[in-house]
Amino acid sequence: MKIPIAILTLLLSACANSGTFQHKPQRHADRFGGNRAALADCTIGRLQADSRWVISGLGYEVRSYPDIDATEVYAFPLGALPGTYPRNMPTNPDAVGVQEKPVVKVLDYAAHPYTGPSYSFLLMLKRIDDDSVLATVKGNEYEGGIAWESLAACAAASNQAGQK
Repeated sequence: MKIPIAILTLLLSACANSGTFQHKPQRHADRFGGNRAALADCTIGRLQADSRWVISGLGYEVRSYPDIDATEVYAFPLGALPGTYPRNMPTNPDAVGVQEKPVVKVLDYAAHPYTGPSYSFLLMLKRIDDDSVLATVKGNEYEGGIAWESLAACAAASNQAGQK
């Protein structure tokens, strides 16, 4: 009698925890020169223009937190966001592509913790001083690595433009 109860307990606890959101591991962290909002916008633009459909098909949610002077960019895989249907998925050759710039949500950091769907990566840009930000990427290694490369390219372009 004890074995079936133990198995049932394990199954119930596994089912209870299956819907719980868990943050992904941090992949990258570094300091970059530039404005956090401009870097986030540039990075999203580069990712949307990427030739790989796994990257160009990501959906984005951008959150700005004036209270901590930070910006978060959440990237979601195909189909994770509402409004993604077969007619507009990048994997569909007959799809009608819509690459809209995401609307920035201005929120208080502590009052709005993330509880949404599982993301591919999270890019956090936090202002350190007037000229630089601390950037971190958490999430999947593949998508997060490409986002990091895009961010680095945007920061390099921003620094070159600022030096001219």
